[in-house]
This record gives sequence, C-alpha cells and structure tokens, in this order.
Amino acid sequence: MDIIPNEANIKKEVENEKPKKKKNGAFKYVIYLSFVLIATGLALYLSLRKDFAGTIKAFSNADWKWILIILSVICFSFIVDALVIYIFMRLYTRKYHYLQGLSVSMIGSFYKGITPGASGAQVMEAYTLKKQGTQISNAASILVMYFILYRAALIIFDLITVIFKWSLLKQIGSIPISIGSLKFGIPLAPLTIIGFVFNLSLIGFLVLMSYSHKMHNFIMHYGVGLFAKLHLVKNPDKTRETLRIQVENFKIELRRLLSNFRVSLLILILLFIGLICQFSIPWFAGMALNGYGASSTGGPTFTAFWDACFMSAYHQMITGLIPLPGGAGISEIFFSTLFENYYISPAIVSAAQILWRIATYHIVLVVCGIFSAFYKGSPKEKALEIDRRTFVTMQLETYEERKKSADSSYETKQMSRKELQNRLKQVLMPNNKKEKKQQRDFKLDDEELDDRPTFSIQDTYIPDTNKNKKKSKKRKNNNDDEWRDLGL
Repeated sequence: MDIIPNEANIKKEVENEKPKKKKNGAFKYVIYLSFVLIATGLALYLSLRKDFAGTIKAFSNADWKWILIILSVICFSFIVDALVIYIFMRLYTRKYHYLQGLSVSMIGSFYKGITPGASGAQVMEAYTLKKQGTQISNAASILVMYFILYRAALIIFDLITVIFKWSLLKQIGSIPISIGSLKFGIPLAPLTIIGFVFNLSLIGFLVLMSYSHKMHNFIMHYGVGLFAKLHLVKNPDKTRETLRIQVENFKIELRRLLSNFRVSLLILILLFIGLICQFSIPWFAGMALNGYGASSTGGPTFTAFWDACFMSAYHQMITGLIPLPGGAGISEIFFSTLFENYYISPAIVSAAQILWRIATYHIVLVVCGIFSAFYKGSPKEKALEIDRRTFVTMQLETYEERKKSADSSYETKQMSRKELQNRLKQVLMPNNKKEKKQQRDFKLDDEELDDRPTFSIQDTYIPDTNKNKKKSKKRKNNNDDEWRDLGL
C-alpha cells in the first residue's frame, strides 16, 4: 500500500493549517547580517594574527592588474548566470530582456549569501520574476530546472575532481584545535568525502524516488521514520509532504528539460563555465600577490590553475555541509587549511584568503544588497517574511498547470515530423461521412474540364454531380456532334 497521501489531502492540510504568528522578516535578516559581520571579523582576526606584518606587505606588493582581472572574472560569472535565466525565460516568452535576468541573478545572489544554506534565494527569485510579469507557475518551473542543471554541473565537476585529483584529497591536512592543554585536529578528508556523497545524493535520491516505487516508499516510510526517531526530523508528516512535492516537481521539470535537450545542454555548459570562474579565483589571487615559488604547489601554469579549481571544489563539498549564512567564518578557516601548501608562505595564504573572500562574497553581498534595496521589482518588507516553505507551497499550487505543459511539450518533441503531419491530417480531415460525400459530389471531373469549349458561354456545360453522370455524358456527346457539324 502506498503510504504517500494524495495531492487533494495535502492541499487540504495546507489550507487547514493554523496560521502561525508571523515574525518580523526584516529583523530576521538583520540577525543574519549581524552573524555574518561577527563571523567575518573573527575569521579576519585569526588570519591576521599569524603574521600581520607579512600579510600587509603582501597586499602592498600586489599587482593591481590581476586584482582587476579577479573582479572581471566575478562580473563574467554574473553575466553567465544572467544568460542562463534569460534563456530559460525565452522558453516561455519573447518579451523578456537580458537585464531583467541580470536583476534576478543579483537579487538571488544577495539572499543566497545572507540566509542559512542559501534557503532564501529561490523564493526571492520567484518573487522577483513575478514582479517582472512572469506567471508564478513559470517562475517555479524555471527555478526547479535551474536547480536540476546546476546540481548536475556541480556533480560532474566533483566527479572529475575526485577521479583525476584524488591525490589532492590525500594531501589535505586537518584543522588544529586547541582548548587549554587539549590539542587535536579535525581531518578534512572525511568531511570532503561526506560532502561529495551529499552533493551526489541530492540528485541521486530524487532520481531513484522518481523512477523506483519501492525506493520511494522505503525512503518515505522507513527513512523519514528513522530520522524522526533520532529526533533529526521534528514533523515527519510535514517532511514527507515536502519530500513528495520535491520528487513530483523533479519529475515534471526533468521531463521538460529532456524535451528541450539542446537548450538544456547549452545551459549545462554555461553553468559549468560559471563554476570554473568561481573556483579559479584562488589561482588569480596567487598571481595578484606574487604568491608562487619553488616551495609552493601552485604556480603560473595551466596545471596549477586546474589544481586551484579542484581544491575549490573540495572546499565547496565541505562548506555545503554547514548551513550558515554564506558559510561565514567556517569558509575562511577551511580555505586556509586547503591552500596552506599552494602558496609560498603563511602570510601569502592569509592574504590570498582575504582577497578571495572579499572578491567572491563581501563585494558581491554589498553590491547585490544595494541593488536589491533600490530595484523596483525586488522583494519588499512583506516578502521578507516568506521562506523556503513558501516556495514548496508555490510548487504544490502550480503542480497541475506545470505538469500539463511539461507533458504536452515532451509528447510534441517525441513525435517525428511525419507523425506530426499525420496527426495534423487527422485533426483537419472531416470525420463526418456526409461531409466527405459532399466533397466527392462537388468535385470537378478533370476529363470534362479538358473537353469544355471556351469561346461560347451558351455552348459550354457545367458538370453535374455523380448521380447525373449518364445525363452529363449524353449531353457531352450532343455537343461533340454540333462541333463536327461546324467543321471544328
């Protein structure tokens, strides 16, 4: 027996759910921002206390041309991300402009960096798309498709990293922890492997649950039940409901992506390019700070460039496990440990970590935050009260509409040109037998048209219907005799 409640029951539960007292949304984001500032200040102190003078000297000797290149690479990653949103929107409307896609990308980046686990990004992007005139069902569809392809690109990059650069994982050290006389280290290699499995499972479990009924029921019943017993899940019924919605939406949008395979492949390539831009910043930071030498594993080479990208991928695997706003504090510590041998000295490591963090997070947060505050289509105070649960509800409410459009698009793409022509003929051809008979009755006889004289109206004849063929033939013979009498 299927233990999953049907959609009607879920909708009824959502409607009958007692409204909770709304929290001040703006205050919540003030708390998040305060946490980011405190964690960043603490991480900056830990970075500078090792060799303050050496770090300042590294910045004073920095090559500003490479710093401008770093900023250009970050801007290019936004251009690529906006292009992805623009291409998605063009599947639904031709009235969407590229700058609108750039606006959505910037607003999403701000809420991604300010909310725990980037949980506020999707719903705020959906709100912005709605304010731009997009139907909420289309907005939900686009964001789910974006999630699927982004995760696919990330998994491909992670697989390449693990397959070809497993040796880098062995070289990753541990974070030293000192509490009084007690000293120990937290190894990063196991955390990296767990992060890789986590990234893979996000899509893997959705695929398994979408196409395996046994796996679907096993996870819904035993998996969620186990987490509830371990007190890792507070409300198992609510969790099952949310998980079911996510699985159904994954099936719908995956089918839509397959029906637009070429567009999906193009977007996947663009997202892959965007990941390379983000992951390559540590290499550019080393070039800006003159941070490579004989004793460093990094250098101004093509191989070192990809080593930086692969280590950044390992960095993402670890920080993705910790749902803090922007990974503040933790991200800086992990960077210093991962890249401790990549640069020539500890002072360069600290300087590169600060430069990398400012370029990829703090500048993005400030610029995108200012843009979000003044953009007319950005979420306002009321919208700040919504969270990820609102996005799940949005997906549920637009489920039927998006399912119909996805099924129609998939079936149309699956039909060959010949099948499509046959289908059109079946639609256009009359089904009524009387109509077909009338078409035959009024059809002109080609032979009679060829024999008809053209210089005299009186001598011409009009072909009769099939019922009067004998009479028509007799009349035709009489006309032929008259032409012979005239000598023609």
